[in-house]
Amino acid sequence: MTTAAIALPRPLAKFPILGWMVDDAVSGHDDAKYYFIGNVVLTLVLAVYLFGYPLLIVLALCAAALALTTIVIFTAADMFENRRPRRQAARPSRPKR
Repeated sequence: MTTAAIALPRPLAKFPILGWMVDDAVSGHDDAKYYFIGNVVLTLVLAVYLFGYPLLIVLALCAAALALTTIVIFTAADMFENRRPRRQAARPSRPKR
């Protein structure tokens, strides 16, 4: 059991079943997170079974968009972290004639 409690966002905590599951996964027993992951996977499998192939395509497109966004955020982090102007290199002096 973890000792650090993470505060859930208010709308998520108020949502009846999902809020309880997330709260238990975050601050419950150590094995509660594995049950949460199992429930999410089982729910996705059941949704694909009920709604069919189009839901699988939509999930794949959402995952691709999330992956691309993550890659862009990770690679652009250096651009925003240090916004100091670069020092210009000293020009080599020309020999006198």
